[in-house]
Amino acid sequence: MARPAHLFDFAVVVLLAAVMACSSIGCGLSEFDPSSKISTVRVLASRTDKPYAAPGATVTVEVLAYDARKIRPEPMKIYWLPFLCKNPIQDLYYACFAQLSEGGMMMAPSPAGAFLKPGVDLTPFLPSGAKYTVTMPMDIVTSHPVVPGADIPYGLGIVFNIACAGHVELVERDPRNPQAVPFGCFDAAKNRLGPEDYVIGFSRIYGYDTRTNANPEITEAHLEGAKIDLHDGIIVDHCTSVPKDTTGAAATAAQMACPKIKLDVVVPESSQEPNPSDHGPDGSVRKEQVWAAYYATLGKLGSDARLLYDAVSGKVPGTENEYQAPMEAGEGTVWIVVHDNRGGANWLELPLHVK
Repeated sequence: MARPAHLFDFAVVVLLAAVMACSSIGCGLSEFDPSSKISTVRVLASRTDKPYAAPGATVTVEVLAYDARKIRPEPMKIYWLPFLCKNPIQDLYYACFAQLSEGGMMMAPSPAGAFLKPGVDLTPFLPSGAKYTVTMPMDIVTSHPVVPGADIPYGLGIVFNIACAGHVELVERDPRNPQAVPFGCFDAAKNRLGPEDYVIGFSRIYGYDTRTNANPEITEAHLEGAKIDLHDGIIVDHCTSVPKDTTGAAATAAQMACPKIKLDVVVPESSQEPNPSDHGPDGSVRKEQVWAAYYATLGKLGSDARLLYDAVSGKVPGTENEYQAPMEAGEGTVWIVVHDNRGGANWLELPLHVK
């Protein structure tokens, strides 16, 4: 079944598949807006201080979100459902919605004594901000059904948030659609907002008794091989290859001829940890896959993401991404988000100055 619109899964499995393709053949600039171009309310990534958490552990989840809308009737804020979904059926995120309605946040009484229901503004009752802290249940591992093929027992907690340029309300769910999200983002006139104005996200936190995982470390970023000062950011000239009166296909071709500048991120080899769940044909333990996703508010990126470390071959050569400046000067932002395939993540936020 298709995933509901505007729902952001921080596991980014689909993105990893794209990285594998880009790392081997390269991904060129396109006349269509790629996912790396930020122009609306977007959630770019999530990280936890414990990607693998022990039972009873306190875990802080942090979201990287940005509002790139040119017109902002209401500011974007990040809200969290005060609810840890514990071991949903078959580890499906949308099975959490039944938990919500059967005794979670959706049934919590309001200060006035009335039960929360569709149409009520939930934001006074929701934690807000980029970070939210939860505690893993003591039975997160022991209460999870045995999964055939899993090398050791585990548990799963899921936390939901919404980056919303308005307020949050519960909505009526279609009982025929188990993936229907039970809440949405609304403006002051109670109109439900569209995908430019909100993103619903969820973060998976895996519970293990002894197994751990650390977030990748980012030591520096490079522009044309030189270290980028994190305070000054990226400073480039705007593209001047296209005459002002050039339109259509000629303009597209001319813009493609603008200089492409190489961006890269440095992640030490120690960040590619062994992955005890992945074994080679000889029984040896392989290591994590590690990749970098790129986002920018101005200009174009050659690839949405680049593979940094392969599970078998290790460090990948030629990890640079291409950046192409826009046609006009301006101020923006570039983000580099580094992921591993066990839920670890880290990021850099770089000011972008186009002269």
